[in-house]
Amino acid sequence: MFKHLLVTLDGSPRSEAVIPHAIDLAKSMKSEITLLRIVDAPASDWSERGAMGKAHVETTAGALMLAHAREYLERVAGMLQQSGVQVHTMVEEGAPARRIIAASHEVDADAIAMATHSRRGLGRLMFGSVAEAVLHEASVPVLLVRAA
Repeated sequence: MFKHLLVTLDGSPRSEAVIPHAIDLAKSMKSEITLLRIVDAPASDWSERGAMGKAHVETTAGALMLAHAREYLERVAGMLQQSGVQVHTMVEEGAPARRIIAASHEVDADAIAMATHSRRGLGRLMFGSVAEAVLHEASVPVLLVRAA
């Protein structure tokens, strides 16, 4: 029985394919859900103002990305709460697979639920597979939903 599900979202409609499954699972097992959004630290080019200007741009862009991620998760959490599920949100920065695994330990999740983009060929070679890395590294069950 799962008491706490960690549901990862990347902000794309494809990643949201996991939501109906997570709701059904949470309702049937009376589980709570933590929605997790990972944002990468922004990488920007050197500006004409040099290193000082770059640091300011990165800080501003990073804060904006974090704010958008929080707003997005709050919007999704509201939908889940309307369906009667207890929901928490969590925004983290860093390498997605590593942060997902770390977050699963931090919230004491019994399972991780996520959508897979099903990249193949060159896309998989270039970007890797976050879902595959999580599947191999997680110490809890991982529910993978193929995004349409």
